[in-house]
Amino acid sequence: MTSTTEAFRHPGAAAYPRVLATVLREPRELRVEIPSGRNAGAVLRELMTHHGFCGATGRICSGTARGLQYHVIIKAEQGERPYVYGTPYVERDVVLLHGAVTIGKDRAGSVALHCHGAFVDRDGGLHGGHVILDHLLVGDEPLVLRLCAFAHGGFTQYADDETRYTLFGPAAEDAV
Repeated sequence: MTSTTEAFRHPGAAAYPRVLATVLREPRELRVEIPSGRNAGAVLRELMTHHGFCGATGRICSGTARGLQYHVIIKAEQGERPYVYGTPYVERDVVLLHGAVTIGKDRAGSVALHCHGAFVDRDGGLHGGHVILDHLLVGDEPLVLRLCAFAHGGFTQYADDETRYTLFGPAAEDAV
């Protein structure tokens, strides 16, 4: 199967550099196991708040979901952005293959979750996209994640002038 590409330009002025970085002290490596029946987003928010983490980055290693919602990108019908997230798809009884997870702070300072993942449905169909962790109900097998958590700094959401999306960017640590 081949696909065709269509060139597009983001609506705002190009922002350089696009790679932003900051150095953080003493991140903690965590193995997180979310039990069957729990909401993944709620557990991750509790973890961040309870342990005082500002954010984390990591991956989903394994697990199942009784229920999961995800978006895929679609061509925009109107507005400035050429592509937008479409209406969420709902899946039941899936096996999670992989997910890239970023946890940070939204512009109001609350915990913000972001995940792109791949999973297989009960009929063997492969799916993937932007997984809404607040709508992921863990299935019979626990959801296992590996996270690198930060006590200071991490990621914060900001309005990106070039893409007109809300993105995560690195945040410097608080003064020592």
